[in-house]
Amino acid sequence: MKTEKKKSVQVQCPVCGYRMPIFYTEETECRKLKVPCKGRHCKNIIEVTIKDGQQIK
Repeated sequence: MKTEKKKSVQVQCPVCGYRMPIFYTEETECRKLKVPCKGRHCKNIIEVTIKDGQQIK
């Protein structure tokens, strides 16, 4: 039995551009997920919205 691997994309901070260790695929739908940025000097709390597999900034 083979399973297909989906292409994963990382969530990116809209303030500093840091790619966080949070992954999603083209099937992902997400609204109002609040995450603190892990960037070295950023630390902003961003609200992640993913629609149709694309991150909305």
